[in-house]
Amino acid sequence: MAKRVGISDVAARAGVSPTTVSHVLSGRRHVSEVTRARVRSVMDELGWEPNQLARSLRMQRTLTIALIVPDITNPFYPSVARGLLDVVSEPGYQVLIGNTDGSPAAEKDLVARMVTRSVDAIVFAGYYSKSSDVAAAVEAGIPVALMGGRRASAGIDVLTSDDLAAGEIATRYLIGRGYHRIAFITGASGDGPPADRVKGYRRALTSAGLRFNSQLVVREEFSRAGGAAGMEKLLELRKPPRAVLCTNDMVAIGALDVARARGLRVPDDLAVMGFDDIEAAALISPSLTTIAGDPREQGRAVGRVLLGRLAETATTASLPQRILFAPSVVPRESA
Repeated sequence: MAKRVGISDVAARAGVSPTTVSHVLSGRRHVSEVTRARVRSVMDELGWEPNQLARSLRMQRTLTIALIVPDITNPFYPSVARGLLDVVSEPGYQVLIGNTDGSPAAEKDLVARMVTRSVDAIVFAGYYSKSSDVAAAVEAGIPVALMGGRRASAGIDVLTSDDLAAGEIATRYLIGRGYHRIAFITGASGDGPPADRVKGYRRALTSAGLRFNSQLVVREEFSRAGGAAGMEKLLELRKPPRAVLCTNDMVAIGALDVARARGLRVPDDLAVMGFDDIEAAALISPSLTTIAGDPREQGRAVGRVLLGRLAETATTASLPQRILFAPSVVPRESA
C-alpha cells in the first residue's frame, strides 16, 4: 500500500519545517512569498490537500467567514466577495454569502443564523451599517468587519469609503464642469453612507455659493429601477436639473435609461454621475462618470483585517480599526 503523504513529506520536499507549512496554510504567521510559493508548488506536485475537518477541529474553528450583503445582483458586492476570497482562501477559509435585500429584519436574522453556524468572522455590508446590527456576533466573540459605518467599537472593525469626501468631490467636479443645478438620487433613509454623500454634496454647494434645494434630493431604492424612478420625478419638476448625482452606479444606470428614453443628450442636456465604479460603468453608452470605489481591493483589505483578528490572542488583541478608502473621480462620457 502506498504511503499516505503528510505535512512532514511536504515540508521535507520543500526544505522547510512542518511548522512553516502550517503557517502557509493558516496565514497566522508571516511567510515570505518565495517560501509560500515553494510550499504550494510541492503540495501540487505531491497532490496533497490538508484535511480541512481535522484542521478545523484542531483549530477549534469552522474555517468559514460570512459575507452579508444587501443586494448580490449589484456588481459591487460580487467584486467585494472576490477580493475577500483572494485573501482568505489560501489559509483555508471559505466564504458564505447571505443576501438581505436591504431589510433590517433580514439582516439581524442572518447575523443570528451565522452565529448559530459558528462562523469564524462576519463581514457586514448593510446599506446603513450600525454596530447594533451585529450585536449578536460581538456577544458571541466573533470578529466583525463593517463595510460602512462611522465608528469602530469593541469587536468591530470598520472599513468604508470616505463618503462625506466622495459626495463633496463629486459635486465639486460637476460644478467645475459648469453644472450648477445639480440633483441627487439617494436612498430612502437619511442614515449611513448615502446620507454622508448627500452631506458632502450640500457642503460643496455651499462652498461654491450655490443654494441647496430640497426638491432636488430624491429618495428611491438602491437599484436600477430606483434610479429610473428618481430620474422620472426630477424631470417632472418645473425646472429640471442639469446634472444628477446618483448614490451608486446601478442607480445611475437606471437614471441614464430614462434620459435616453426621453431623448436627452448626455451630457449636453443632462449630466449623470454615480459612485463605486463597478465594471459596467465603463461598458455602457455613454460610459458613466463615477467615483472610484475599487470593491475588490476593499474586499482584500477586509480579508487582511479579519485574518489578523483571527490570529490574535487575548493578550495580543489590538484596538478596533476604522479604515477609510479615499475617493477619486473617474471621468467618462456621462459628465
